[in-house]
Amino acid sequence: MSSVPFRYDPARCALIVIDMQNDFCSPDGSLARKGFDVTAPVAMAPRLDHLVSSARTAGVRVIFVRTLHDETTDTPQWLGRVGEGPDAARTGITCRTGTSGADYYAVAPQDGDVVITKNRFSAFVGTNLDLTLRSLGIDSLLFTGVATEVCVESSLRSALFHEYWVSLVEDCAATYSRTAHDASVSVVAQNFGTVITAEKLETFWTTLPGL
Repeated sequence: MSSVPFRYDPARCALIVIDMQNDFCSPDGSLARKGFDVTAPVAMAPRLDHLVSSARTAGVRVIFVRTLHDETTDTPQWLGRVGEGPDAARTGITCRTGTSGADYYAVAPQDGDVVITKNRFSAFVGTNLDLTLRSLGIDSLLFTGVATEVCVESSLRSALFHEYWVSLVEDCAATYSRTAHDASVSVVAQNFGTVITAEKLETFWTTLPGL
């Protein structure tokens, strides 16, 4: 019998990598140019890259979720969400279709990984993620990426509402404020799922036969 807790069993879980893209993570990306501190995403990226490699070795399905925005998905409500109208600051500047800002940052899909494209904060809104997971027999999701309290937490909450077991890999998620990250970790632990570290996951997976 496996000593790996059921949530982290490669036979039933997937590693979800959210929005590891230049505009969200790179010092040259659009958010950094707007004054967002990307120190934490930059520091987290190598750790996530290592976890992704460990997941592949252990037979854990890796699912990359990327954001794309263009005129076919922009709405006045979406563009104006943080202000009084569609010309509000920070809107329409990230991950525009066909731009380098939408390219992956530091970690990217390989053959065998799944790629889901989203247009809103949650990876479940307007995508086929739920169908993909159920087709693959996956019922437990391990969330990583950026930003912890925005797209990562939004996707994690949606996953629970879709009746998945959910976990946050706290040291493989990052955002632009330590306070925001810590608050999100606390909310997840109290209300939505488990919180785990990359090291702990890798320790579980290396105990599996043949690894």
